[in-house]
Amino acid sequence: MIKKRQFLSKGFFYFWVFISATPLLLLILISVSIFWPYPTLFPETISFEYYERLFINNPRTWEAIRTSIFLAFFVSIVTLIAAVPAGKALAHYQFVGKKVVKALVLVPLVVPGMAVTMGIQVSMIRLGLSGTFLGVALVHGVFTLPYAIRIMSNVFELVGDKLESQATVLGAKPVFIFRYITLPQIMPGILAAATISFTISIAQYITTFIVGGGRVITVTMLLLPHIQGGETHVAAVYSMLLIGVSLISLSLMEYVLRRYYRLENVAYM
Repeated sequence: MIKKRQFLSKGFFYFWVFISATPLLLLILISVSIFWPYPTLFPETISFEYYERLFINNPRTWEAIRTSIFLAFFVSIVTLIAAVPAGKALAHYQFVGKKVVKALVLVPLVVPGMAVTMGIQVSMIRLGLSGTFLGVALVHGVFTLPYAIRIMSNVFELVGDKLESQATVLGAKPVFIFRYITLPQIMPGILAAATISFTISIAQYITTFIVGGGRVITVTMLLLPHIQGGETHVAAVYSMLLIGVSLISLSLMEYVLRRYYRLENVAYM
C-alpha cells in the first residue's frame, strides 16, 4: 500500500513536471525549426541559423546580455541593502504606524505598474536620471523591494532575536553579532529575496522602456519587438537566451550560498 502511494505521488509529480516543461520544449523546437508545416508534429528542417544570426552576427545581443545581468545583479544588491534592515525593523521593533508601513510596502504591487512607472518617470526627468542605468535600476527596485521586504520580515520573525539578545548580554559587538549569528540564520531568506529580485529585474520591459528611453538595452528590449512583429523564430531564440541567463545566474547564486555554508561549517569546526 505504501509503495503504491509512493508510486502514485511520484507519477503525479513527474506528470506536472512534464506539463510545466512542455512550453519550454516547444520553444526549443521553434528556435531551431526552419520548415515546420501544419499539421506535422515535429519540424521537417532543423537549423541553428537564427542562433548564429543573433549571437555571431549581431553584437547588440552580447551587449544586451551584459546589461541585463549587470542590471539584475545591481538591483538585487541594492534591494537587499534596503530590505534586510527594513525586514528586521518590521519583524522585531514596535513603532507607531507599523501596520500602515506594512501595507504601504505592498502598494507598488497593487497599483498598476504602468501608472507607477509613469509617476516615477516624472521624478526621473527632474533628477536627470531618465535614460540612465541608475534610473532604470531604481525603478526596478520599486517593484523588487516589496517582495524582498516581505520575505526578510517573515525570515526575521521565524528566526527571532533571542540569540542576538544573548550575544549582546555577553558583550558581543554589533558587527560580530551580525556576522556570526544573524547572517547565517537569515542567509536562506537573503538568497530567496535576491533570487526573486533578480528574476523580476531581468524580466522587466515596460519600466526599462519608459525610464531607459531606449538607451538602456536589455534582452527583453530586443525580445518584445520581434514578438510584436510576428518573428516567432527570433523571439524564441531570445526567449531561450533569457531563460538561459536567468538559470545560469540563479545557479551561481545557489553555488555561492552552498559554498558559504560549507565555509561556515569549517570555521565552526
